[in-house]
Amino acid sequence: MESNQIRLHNGTPLPIGLITTVSKWPQHELTPGWTSSLPATVEHLCARWEIELEPTIPATNVTLVLLGHSAQLGPVVIKSSPLAGEFRAETTALTLAAGANVPRVYDVDFDRSAMVLERIVPGTQLRGVPMTDDDATRLAAETVRGFWRPVSDPRGLHPLRHWMGALLEWSPRPTAISNDLLSRAREVAEALLTRSPRSVLLHGDVQHHNLLRRASGDWAIIDPKGLFGDPGFDIGAWMYNPPGVAEGGNYRELAARRIAICADVWGLPQDDLAGWAFVAATLNACWATSGAAPDGLIDQCVHVARQVRTLFDT
Repeated sequence: MESNQIRLHNGTPLPIGLITTVSKWPQHELTPGWTSSLPATVEHLCARWEIELEPTIPATNVTLVLLGHSAQLGPVVIKSSPLAGEFRAETTALTLAAGANVPRVYDVDFDRSAMVLERIVPGTQLRGVPMTDDDATRLAAETVRGFWRPVSDPRGLHPLRHWMGALLEWSPRPTAISNDLLSRAREVAEALLTRSPRSVLLHGDVQHHNLLRRASGDWAIIDPKGLFGDPGFDIGAWMYNPPGVAEGGNYRELAARRIAICADVWGLPQDDLAGWAFVAATLNACWATSGAAPDGLIDQCVHVARQVRTLFDT
């Protein structure tokens, strides 16, 4: 197996898990020849920016992430994805949201779906910092508020309705998600989308491991999905993270506090945020049924959806 692995120019083998996932992905969704061209793509970027890569490659699902140091730029990350649409959306979002709380994009190759961007140092994840849940929620809400902005030209971004297709167009499977939950989530989603007062650049995946602390103590948000739509949707991923958050008996009270804090920071109605949280948890459950989801993820998302639903659906 080892001799057949694809290796980068420095001899480091690409993660078997990444290669296996990509090989099983629907091929019509992938950039042709992405896997075989990776060594040349990475070598080109490393030569251009004098990047020395670290020997360990972080474990990821379908995106290659390489950490390194550039003689010209300092600490950097090389990211490359075979999903051209996802890559373009993320790159577009990072470019539009450029600022102190977003990693800088140094170089982009859209043909090869690869980019070089700033590495947040030391990059301590929010989930690894001792902090109350209330304080973490306020920090996340304030950080993502700085990410939002009006977009005059949303090309390259995912419209929110399209992003929610797995929920709005999903074929019922009562053994995974009950029909009553799915039906209500669709109703709430349609109502929220229809009356949405404004559309902005969204992050789409605001959760604890996507908030990193700089050496200065300031926080940056990474890995945007590149969405465009109602800002209330960005509460979604926060409500079912970090993993295991819903396992305690006090989740309903925790969810209510999180919603109240976000409503205060964002100036949005609590009922609308509860609705978006309900919709997002059900959407994530739908996604989880179609792939190799971690054990218990579907049940956790359904539990979160049912608990949050009680906060507005009385």
